[in-house]
Order: sequence, then structure tokens, then C-alpha cells
Amino acid sequence: MKHAFLAVAVLSVVFAAGCKRASTAPGVGPGKSETYPTLTARAKELEDALGHKDYAKVVDLTYPKLIEYAGGREKLLAAMTKELKTMEAEGVEIVSSTASPPSQFVHEGNGIYAVVPITSKFKAQDCMFKVEGSLIVISTDGRQTWTFVDATGKDQTELKKILPNLDKLKLPPEKEPVKVTS
Repeated sequence: MKHAFLAVAVLSVVFAAGCKRASTAPGVGPGKSETYPTLTARAKELEDALGHKDYAKVVDLTYPKLIEYAGGREKLLAAMTKELKTMEAEGVEIVSSTASPPSQFVHEGNGIYAVVPITSKFKAQDCMFKVEGSLIVISTDGRQTWTFVDATGKDQTELKKILPNLDKLKLPPEKEPVKVTS
């Protein structure tokens, strides 16, 4: 189902205020000393929206092609809200999320794409789980604004429908959730 494409993990992923510095492969993007303050600010907006359960804002910060793919803003917002309410009713809660600096930047056409590795902790039925994933951040206006796509646990075929240049990004390998003690 298209709506499930935006998994709940996207919501935990965006605690990416650590996106201040980039470390990239040579020739792929900016050097380590270049900063992306608008990326940091936009990630903070998303973090705040999630903390306040402002899912409309979360959708507004989502990559427009994903919104279109999901059937439009209202449909995506309804699906996201339903998923989160179901998750809460089942006793699943996001405990923490930590973003690493972007692992790479790819400049293509008028777009800049970056991969942000994320580690999140979820509590479910008296157990704690750690999930490692990634977020793709996109700017199509020269780094003025950034939007987000969760790449954690996504079918690469589905992601390629939204991001045709996905092969140029080196997403971290998928890992199963790990049960942790704290």
C-alpha cells in the first residue's frame, strides 16, 4: 500500500539536528568544512513538529514527490496520523533518535541529495529495540530549503519511483531491529 511507504520510522528519523557538517567522498559534494545551516534548521523544524505531534507540518517537510506518490497531502496526513495512533494504542513509543552527519552529498541537475544515517530506539511491550536506518534529504533550490524521505526498510524499487537517481546514493545496508536493554 502506498501509504505504508512512509513508515513510522520516518518520524523518529528526523532528529537530525546533527546535520551541521558533511563528510563526503571526493568529487561527490562539499568538503568537510562546508556547513548546511538551512539543512540543520529544517531538520530542527521537523524534530519540533514530531515532538508536538504536528503531523501536518511533518507532511509539509516531506519531499513533494513522495506526497504526490502517496495520493496527496491529505491522504498522506490521514495515513500517517492513523499509523501513529495505532502505534500508540499498541504501546509502541519512540524513545530517542540520533542522527549522524550526512555520509555523502550528490549534486545532480538542480538537486542536492544527502544520506543521513539514523539510530532510533523504540519501546514496545516492555522491550527496547534499536533500529538503524537512513534518511534522504533533498534540496532543489540551491540549499535554501530541504525536504525529507525516510529510506529505512523501504523497497528500493518503490524508492526509485520517487528518486530515480537513488543508485548514486550509497544507502547503508538494511539491518534488523536489535533488542537492547536500555
